Amino acid sequence: MNKMAAERGYKIPVVDLAGETQRQFLVDREPGQYLGHPTTVLLDDNKTILCVYPKGHGKGPVVYKRSTDGGKTWSQRLPTPPNWTTSGECPTLFRLSGPDNKKRLVMFSGLFPVRSAISEDDGRSFTELRAVGNYGGIVPMSSVVRVKNGDHLAFFHDDGRFYENSKKFTKFTVYSIRSADGGQTWSNPTVIAAHPKAHL
Repeated sequence: MNKMAAERGYKIPVVDLAGETQRQFLVDREPGQYLGHPTTVLLDDNKTILCVYPKGHGKGPVVYKRSTDGGKTWSQRLPTPPNWTTSGECPTLFRLSGPDNKKRLVMFSGLFPVRSAISEDDGRSFTELRAVGNYGGIVPMSSVVRVKNGDHLAFFHDDGRFYENSKKFTKFTVYSIRSADGGQTWSNPTVIAAHPKAHL
């Protein structure tokens, strides 16, 4: 057992790929501009990867790129609907399908209000960002899962400032919303965890 494993009290293999430059591929670069917080989706061909990220730290216009070879090479920045420039938070991207069995890409953008954009053609085109409801949140949706009946549950958190757009910190709360139609519409949020001090 190495020293780090002994300190942790368990031994799970740790693999550091930082030095393995042959595994690293450049997605985007812009001098003097922070580019980060990417979210990716792998399409059904197991080769095409779609990627969205903000042009800035957390907030900024959404940048959209595509790889058709599993991430080895990437397209130029792809055209996006005009109001994607108004994204106020890290975008997140998911592939969902509903009772109609139509696969959709759903991209979320946060703060107030939470908005989404939808593609029904594997990302060749997207709608503009539209409000999901009359609430806000930080980095929605951080996770989306399909439940037994076929609905999707999505999760996000807020610290009081954006949920009702009060701009006042109160406490960290985790919310869930539910979609029964493959991400086209969503329920009102339900509180699943809250704490006055813990950054949930």
